[in-house]
Amino acid sequence: MARTILICSGKGGAGKSTVSACLARALCARGRRVLLADGDAGLRTLDLLTGLGENAVFTWADAAAGNCAPAEAVCLSPDGAMGLLLPPARPDAPDPDAFSRALRAAAEPFDYCLLDAPAGLGGAFPALLAAAGEAVLVATPDRVCLRAAAVLAELLFDRLPAGAVRLLLNRYSRAAVRRGECLSPDEAVDACGVRLLGAVPQDARLTQLAAGTLPEEDTRAAFARVAARLEGEDVPFKGRM
Repeated sequence: MARTILICSGKGGAGKSTVSACLARALCARGRRVLLADGDAGLRTLDLLTGLGENAVFTWADAAAGNCAPAEAVCLSPDGAMGLLLPPARPDAPDPDAFSRALRAAAEPFDYCLLDAPAGLGGAFPALLAAAGEAVLVATPDRVCLRAAAVLAELLFDRLPAGAVRLLLNRYSRAAVRRGECLSPDEAVDACGVRLLGAVPQDARLTQLAAGTLPEEDTRAAFARVAARLEGEDVPFKGRM
């Protein structure tokens, strides 16, 4: 059974979709098969970030409604290591039970299923959360984003075991911490009360991911460490951030 992980944040603009795409690639590099589900109906981005879904006919809403078999809604990469479920054009909230059944069936051949949540708590968010067994809370290291993350963390802890919720700092800069322009990882953990999974450095190349630009080497290494920690490896934080 695929590990189903909700990729979410307390506010928009934290970089959930970019994190989802890059983490999927890092897990695929470890030989895992990864299914991505784009939960942002009407504003999809994962098809651009992954290059998948150009000729898609069905969405996860079609699979949940029984308009197609769940496997028919999955857009596969040429090597079959990555799959993508596209969202419907309309942001109607799906039935959580129907969505969960379709997602389990679609994810059966995969090792991981990453659910890219929409901003806020509306739309498909309740169904995505109901289907998830774990969550990665994405936040930038500023007080506004981390306060929103703390609010969302309370909801996540109500639905998931405490150890299944982890914090991923995005657009992190050690130089900015030294200048007092952003919070350190320890301060971020204190601000939202969520255990740290890793920190991804500020990387201008990530804005060009849809154009096929690869992230910086340090960024790829950061996602590789995150993927290793998700798989239970003891990857130290000290000296890395």
